[in-house]
Amino acid sequence: MVGLDVAEARLPLVLVVDPVAASRQTLWRLLSRSFGVLEAPDARRAQGWLASRPDIDAMVVQRELPDADGGDFVLGLVSAQASVASRVVLVTRPIDLATVLRSLAGWFFSRDVRKSDLLMRQAARLAS
Repeated sequence: MVGLDVAEARLPLVLVVDPVAASRQTLWRLLSRSFGVLEAPDARRAQGWLASRPDIDAMVVQRELPDADGGDFVLGLVSAQASVASRVVLVTRPIDLATVLRSLAGWFFSRDVRKSDLLMRQAARLAS
């Protein structure tokens, strides 16, 4: 997980775990201007990303995954004391994009009101 000083030097990295390609693509489009974005269609591939990329700062996890319950997957991260476990947004369909953005903005851009406002405007445009 990044400290505040490192967050200034690079974009925070978010792993989106969702079996539906269209949902992953929507989140990528929404997040990619302010975050680095990685994608996984299931828990197994998300674990692969977590093993190979310890710099993942946050996750957006769909509750219904083909190989695991998203909530159980997140609880496994908590049990393993994975640093990213404290910054997970667990979502269901339809995905509430504003909630995802509010969480991410609060974690990473609480000191940058302009950037936070920009993210919320993007969410409002997508929701309309």
